[in-house]
Amino acid sequence: MPNESEPGFNAARVRPTLQAIARLISTDRRIVVLATEKAEILLSNKPAAQLELDVSALQTAFNWHTLCTRARRSGSVAVSVTFREKHLEGELVHLPLGNAAAFLLRLVETDQEAVLLQNRARAATLLRVSHDLKTPIQSVLASAEALFDSREDHAGKTNPDTARVEKSARMALTHIEKVIRVIRGEMTSADLQADEDFDLAEESRNVLDMIEPIVLARRATVTMKIEPETAIGLHGPVHIVRALLQNMFDNASKHGGETIDIRVACAPEMTASKDGRKERLITVEVADQGGGLPATQKARLLGTGIDGTRDERTTGANADRTTAGLSVLAHAIGHLGGHIEVFDRLGGGAPLKNGTQPVIGTILRAIFSLPPTETDALPETRETPQAGVANGLLQGIGVLVVEDSPSSRDWLVQCLRNAGARVDGVENGFKALEVLKQPEAVHQIDVLLTDITLPNMSGVELMRRIKTERSKKTMAWNGQILGLTAHTDAGLEKTCLALGMSRLLEKPIRTAALCRAVQNAARGKADTRQTAAVRLKHRPARTAATPDQPLARKVVAELIGQLGEKAALGFMIRAHAEAKAVMDKITSDGQCPDTKRLLHSATGSSGLTGLALLQSSLRQVELALDGPVAKLNALVAEANQALSATEKAISLIGSEAGGGR
Repeated sequence: MPNESEPGFNAARVRPTLQAIARLISTDRRIVVLATEKAEILLSNKPAAQLELDVSALQTAFNWHTLCTRARRSGSVAVSVTFREKHLEGELVHLPLGNAAAFLLRLVETDQEAVLLQNRARAATLLRVSHDLKTPIQSVLASAEALFDSREDHAGKTNPDTARVEKSARMALTHIEKVIRVIRGEMTSADLQADEDFDLAEESRNVLDMIEPIVLARRATVTMKIEPETAIGLHGPVHIVRALLQNMFDNASKHGGETIDIRVACAPEMTASKDGRKERLITVEVADQGGGLPATQKARLLGTGIDGTRDERTTGANADRTTAGLSVLAHAIGHLGGHIEVFDRLGGGAPLKNGTQPVIGTILRAIFSLPPTETDALPETRETPQAGVANGLLQGIGVLVVEDSPSSRDWLVQCLRNAGARVDGVENGFKALEVLKQPEAVHQIDVLLTDITLPNMSGVELMRRIKTERSKKTMAWNGQILGLTAHTDAGLEKTCLALGMSRLLEKPIRTAALCRAVQNAARGKADTRQTAAVRLKHRPARTAATPDQPLARKVVAELIGQLGEKAALGFMIRAHAEAKAVMDKITSDGQCPDTKRLLHSATGSSGLTGLALLQSSLRQVELALDGPVAKLNALVAEANQALSATEKAISLIGSEAGGGR
């Protein structure tokens, strides 16, 4: 609570607010709690007391710190959780109080009220998600028209528009799957607002790839400038960011005139948020030549709040109903805690400063800030690589890594680059196929390193697709394939080898072994099925991890020796956060169709970064998903204990690293 002795606190100003909140809480029939960011209960009502909502309950069942972070950014956030066998729906509202802050949690547990609240939230979510379906479907149609209108002299050659059709169709299917999951109740509005690591540069390019066929169909041109050109690692609600990018790019692609200029910029220096956290300032700007935006539409966009309501700037005779696209855009920027700027564009590209010059288009600018990923937030300190992995071991070798876990993908890319390889990473099989179909892949990619458990298209299915494309002569790439899995068996290995895989590697894998496998594959030294099976059969037993020794010390030491303490610690923190997010979801929501894949992914990233106890616990939970509920619950509890033990061990490494400098 605010300290009245502090100069920034105005007691007379805050006291009426607290009194009003107290009256609101005491008279509300719903479950209502006012608490600090540390989950300290300030005020609560009788329904909350009956449910036994205390400090421990908020911290364990509600993932309180993460919810408060999101609510502080956007003002309010949806909450969906199961606590004491009751499914609760509601919202968490950030309440600034002088120089301090509190968070108001309101929940409903009765079936009738919960259903009403769920339906209202789903209706708003479905409006936004359904609207976003229009762009990828239109992109598919535009690409198909270009494909079928191709000239006859292109017959027998790979048509570049085919890749656009496939990419647009894949993105459309992803959106459709999202709609189905929302309708079925498998994904709530809280899930769509969840924070995760992502690359803003990659997301921006993906959206541009999707809308580009629409621009080309209008015989217009579109350019994108990303500053910096390297990856922009952020941690935040990626679904919301995608909605923002798509609706900004989409509007210009359809109504932007002959030329559309897009700029995505990330400030080089970190800034401090209101609560002191380090964040990156992001600017997304779309400048088109489609004529100026009408005044009423500017008012709709600038005056629409996060809840879809309009303020006094949008009232009046000319204030029409807000369009779906502008509502989505306003909703997205609201949840990101940012703001929108709109300018009329002059002929030279500059914004209009007075009303006398001719307007040729619109400049739409979104400004927001998000924290960086853990590895980007840490200072980059590189020490001498371990002697067993020489810098030049993979010199001249090109590798494409396919891994859906961001922390595992970044780890693999970094390790291979340190050994001298040229490396690119993608998160699914569809993107891998796009890369491999490019003519330059023949000369640039020597080895494909793919995880086996991937979303939508497994690693096995990816190999089948590659084999089919090669037989149809629609793919010229003919390099070696290495598989990577958190757990294997003879049947899986036999299937992979039969499809043309050089070798199936098992996580966790040491850096030296990984680099040697890539080097051998690039040289064409493929293992036979018999020797691969013998190698797995006689693999020495690993030392079992315990709560007192939760880390694989050799793996951690190698990671630190290769990347430096800070960077290694960042990878370990990211792997732990990935595992915690999966376990939090299982604890609060139970199983969903994607639970096994998410567990598998977290298991692999834990093994790669030396989180041995966590890797073992997650594996046991994965194996028990189809078994008795009592056994699963016990293993989930053990996994949560492993999370705590691992977090303490990582913190100890961090304190030792900090004290040694």
